[in-house]
Amino acid sequence: MSDANKSGACMANSGDMGVTNDAGEVFTGDGTHTHDGLIVTDGAILPCSLGANPFATITALAERSLDLYAQRKQLTINTKENKLLDLFGSPEHPKYRRKSCAEECHMRVEEREEEEEIYHAHKSITSARRLKDGGFGFTEVMSGYIHRLHNDSSKLNDHIDDYELAARTAKSMCETARFFLSVQAFNTRSVVNDPKHSANLTGTFSCPTLEGSPFMVRRGNFNLFLVDTKAPGTRNLTYDFDMFGTNERRLHFHGYKVVDSSVALSPAQFWRSTSTLYVHITERPKGIQGKGGEDEEYCPKGKVIAQGIMRIQPQDFLSEILTLSPTGSSIFNKMKSVANFMTFFTRKSMSLFLAPLTPLQYPSPAYTGFVNHTPHTKSYKIKARDGVVTSLHMWKPTNTSVEAKNLFMVPGASVDHQIFALPTIRMNAVNYFRRAGYRVFIPVHRIGVLMVAQDNWTTFDARLDLLACLEFIRKRYPYAEPVQDDDEEREPEPIYTITHCMGSVAFAAGLLDGTIPAKWIKGVTCSQVFMNPIWNYMNMIKVLALPIPADRLYRFFAGNWFSCSTGENDSYVQKALNELLRFMPDERKEICNNATCHRISLVFARCWNHRNLNEATHRQIDRFFGGVNMTLLHLLMKQGSEGHVISNGPLYERLDTPENVRKLRGIPFLLFVGGDNAVLSPESTERTYEVLTDAFGTRKDDGIEYRRRVVPDYGHLDCWMGRNAWKDVYPFVLHEVDRVVRGPKYKFKPPNDEFKVLMDSGELLAQ
Repeated sequence: MSDANKSGACMANSGDMGVTNDAGEVFTGDGTHTHDGLIVTDGAILPCSLGANPFATITALAERSLDLYAQRKQLTINTKENKLLDLFGSPEHPKYRRKSCAEECHMRVEEREEEEEIYHAHKSITSARRLKDGGFGFTEVMSGYIHRLHNDSSKLNDHIDDYELAARTAKSMCETARFFLSVQAFNTRSVVNDPKHSANLTGTFSCPTLEGSPFMVRRGNFNLFLVDTKAPGTRNLTYDFDMFGTNERRLHFHGYKVVDSSVALSPAQFWRSTSTLYVHITERPKGIQGKGGEDEEYCPKGKVIAQGIMRIQPQDFLSEILTLSPTGSSIFNKMKSVANFMTFFTRKSMSLFLAPLTPLQYPSPAYTGFVNHTPHTKSYKIKARDGVVTSLHMWKPTNTSVEAKNLFMVPGASVDHQIFALPTIRMNAVNYFRRAGYRVFIPVHRIGVLMVAQDNWTTFDARLDLLACLEFIRKRYPYAEPVQDDDEEREPEPIYTITHCMGSVAFAAGLLDGTIPAKWIKGVTCSQVFMNPIWNYMNMIKVLALPIPADRLYRFFAGNWFSCSTGENDSYVQKALNELLRFMPDERKEICNNATCHRISLVFARCWNHRNLNEATHRQIDRFFGGVNMTLLHLLMKQGSEGHVISNGPLYERLDTPENVRKLRGIPFLLFVGGDNAVLSPESTERTYEVLTDAFGTRKDDGIEYRRRVVPDYGHLDCWMGRNAWKDVYPFVLHEVDRVVRGPKYKFKPPNDEFKVLMDSGELLAQ
């Protein structure tokens, strides 16, 4: 015979002798005071042995404790009988409490979510059983530092530096965190083949600085090597779950490990990437489902209350490996499950670790990720003085609460209007300036994405296209409203101009040689360069270090036209070039396998920090680039090596002479450059700034006439095409445009439109 609790347990007269009183109430200390409502009803509290299976005694003890509590609180116990208990349904006699409509609605939402979670888990289990598929599971322990945020901002600073700062702050304040999670995949085949690569999470999370800790985790999501749409060539290991605190507090945990090209051929970096989890924790808003749809990208909803970093220690990783266990109906299924999982994990890991050796990514015929189609309002054919016909696109302002003003935006070489009206980001530059009340004009000049670009045109020739466009705008749109009568004579308002890269150089050539009258221009924002192009060191190597100039070498082997795009059916010369470009030297974190990206880097140098482009932009970069003729390339090489804007050959006259610079008097300039620009040296804008300030001083009418800015963590084209350019670049450009066009006292008030909703909700950060 066996028995239980031979010596009894913790019932006593006071806290210094035991834990509970005769009613099962837990003492607060050594005296007789007890915690209100904290009652132990198990027979283990009796200070004597009850024998084996003392159901009646334990039941009587529990009833007595609750009866005493009810009498003391003057509560009435409902004695109606229950029917057969349904563990998955609602109680037969639910607790009566008057609830507000909002509380009832919130409760119904939570019940639906709970039912949906249980349904999906049950469906996964039954499906695996029916198909007799094997699964796998393992347990993971991670620890680190998570800082509780005390500001009122609900917006997430989703940058690695922000997580590191929060972790350092948490470490200094001893804000530790730890989780113990079990990962369970019921069907290995679905995990391997499903794009989400999802498994279930259960466990616990503790962080003493968060009220309600420790938290219970149930039915969360673990995604293995999930494609990161916010950065090209990047895979994430994500942890998403709601967690429930001891005080009924419900928070949402989102963590991700970033595995990108920085791990290429570096075992140490691969370990750091796969063992570092960037975490933020949010309050879960009432009435909002936390997981979203299957195809919905994660977007933080609710106030961000904590942020930091957690890591797995080597000893914990070893324990995790030892806990890896397969499931299945037979030994064969278990072995197959392990083999499939390890093959999948190895394949995904090696594709990142051996990134320089993976197959090249060629242009895709399918359009994917075009989330922001920005059609122009009107398009015009513009004929220059020399007879060359180009295009001019116009977008009407969407903000009618302010007076419409003209804005002329000039793209660079080998690109067109799409760098400003990019369809693969949720808010592009055209959207941004239209909502500020500007009528946007963008030319596609003769060195852009046009068939005529294959002729031997240069930046010096393109100034004629810009002149023709300005003449058309001044004639058709001289003021807020367009002019219907083409013959009407009136003095148009000067036009503010934003220029980028070689579009800036072409515009500088037109202003300096007098082709474009300076009085037509209200002000200029120059992106990366204006009249002093200076190549960065990689481009200088191509120009000066090679025994044969690159343009002559390419012309000899492949002709006069270099296309930035390519394909699997390209010529053998182009295919060989594509393979050689794999090994073009660059930082490890900038390695990719996009053939078009490599070709762009060859002719112009790397035009972006890859982390600033989203996957859709980088995957389809061929749609936004044309090519370059060797005559133009030769002129660009000469200008960039000498540091001056010059005319066509054979004279190659320098245009930025002191006499020509004097023509720029009275035009305000904003010069900005990406701090990581690999195409042009930051000295390009610095030298122009010095020339202008030396010639005209820094101020006019008590205002700053010339400004220069370096944008940290940005390269060249990502200043316009970057997924976060809407918050890092566009605002200071708009501020300068407004200052010059509408006056220094003007302050832009964002309209209540779809973009404001995207900004406020944080969805723009999730693109």
